[in-house]
Amino acid sequence: MAYDRVLAAIACARRSVWIAQLGFDADCVAYTERHGAVALASVLADRAATTPVDIRILLNATLLLDTTRSLRRFFETGHPRRGRIRVRGVSHFPHLLHAKMVIVDGTEAFLIGSPFANGYWDDREHRPSDVRRPMRELDGRPLHDVSIRIAGRAVRDLESIYDELWSERAPRPRVSRDSLCVVRTAPARVLAHSPAGATDILKALLKGIGQARSLIYIEHQYLSARPIVAALASALKREPRLEIIIVTNQNADITAYRDWQNDRLREHALLSHPRVGLFTLWTAAPCTRRPGMTLLNQIFVHSKVVTIDDRWATVGSANLDGVSLHSYGDDFRGPIGWWIFRDVRNFDVNIVLGGEMASSVADLRVRLWHEHLHIPVFALAEQPPEGWLTRWRARARENVATLRDGTISANDCGMSGFILPYSTRATPTRQLADLGVPVDRARIDLLFDPSWIQVHLSPNWVRNMFA
Repeated sequence: MAYDRVLAAIACARRSVWIAQLGFDADCVAYTERHGAVALASVLADRAATTPVDIRILLNATLLLDTTRSLRRFFETGHPRRGRIRVRGVSHFPHLLHAKMVIVDGTEAFLIGSPFANGYWDDREHRPSDVRRPMRELDGRPLHDVSIRIAGRAVRDLESIYDELWSERAPRPRVSRDSLCVVRTAPARVLAHSPAGATDILKALLKGIGQARSLIYIEHQYLSARPIVAALASALKREPRLEIIIVTNQNADITAYRDWQNDRLREHALLSHPRVGLFTLWTAAPCTRRPGMTLLNQIFVHSKVVTIDDRWATVGSANLDGVSLHSYGDDFRGPIGWWIFRDVRNFDVNIVLGGEMASSVADLRVRLWHEHLHIPVFALAEQPPEGWLTRWRARARENVATLRDGTISANDCGMSGFILPYSTRATPTRQLADLGVPVDRARIDLLFDPSWIQVHLSPNWVRNMFA
């Protein structure tokens, strides 16, 4: 759905299309609801060939990830154009350009959830197996992600940040308001006009959490940032009625994150806190080729969403880890790791919603919960007297019972939504065993079941970065 909106905006562009991405594979295909399979790079080439649009693509270009040369070759080979397509790399190793933006004509913008790579595509059905998702990036796991469309004055701020990175010159003064504002992270001692860098996203998150009264909802790829987890623990002590609901990955794509995340949750007693619910996403479906067999897979959570009390939210590219917020070194356990990585900080951009945008915050939460829980929208609008966690835990128990009690057939609905309780165990097999769901290979085909090496050394992540 996000791709449909982005492609529609590009198709109507008259002046400019500015893109910032961690990575952009020349063969990336978006499967859209309206147009079917669409090659993103070809869409841009076709647009440039028919309309004199200023197309700029700004990509991370460091030792760890660089798709600039292959994309530039694609545009330079056999693609006539009247407009301009310029591809430029941001090379400030070890700091990554992690921000993901599409800005069209200076009037409409999108903060994109995922890089433009085939393994990061999925639809809302999150099928356990889909030939449109290659194994390369995420071992074929379904993906859940969130993008956001922005219009109005905040687009000017995004343009200014983009121009700052493209030209490395000072940004214009911010014009967005408190109800919808742009915040960013930038490394220190990299941009000449901003020697201290920026940690605006961390400051916004800490302020939002500090104002929480009834509900904090977190849907994130990682949860390893020490200041954030400490702030959550403080909020629980401050507000006796506060509930915290967290949806995140049990098996991150980078080895260290699983241990870091579990360490933080244990340190602040969030794993067992009665007002904290930790959940993860799974998907199940009958196997059409083998009757009696259930296909089961983890869904990789790539979202970066925090909502608070249905009145404040932030969405964007920043993970809840040190490198997206303030310092990668702060995530490490020992002093050596802290010292080596203490100054590493990515370029990230988020949008913060509040004030007059409170209705949009509530709508975002309800839409996400409707997808995860398969509970009607009208039943998710008002908090029940017993609190939200009761409903989440009840749904998770139902899904555990469904997986434990029998095979999912083509005639039933399978799991209700996608949530299961979070487990700190290392592998999907052991995570399911924690829930009392034995992986009987005669009836369950567990599609993502990494080996010890995959869990502890992340060879796929290393391969993807250096390929």
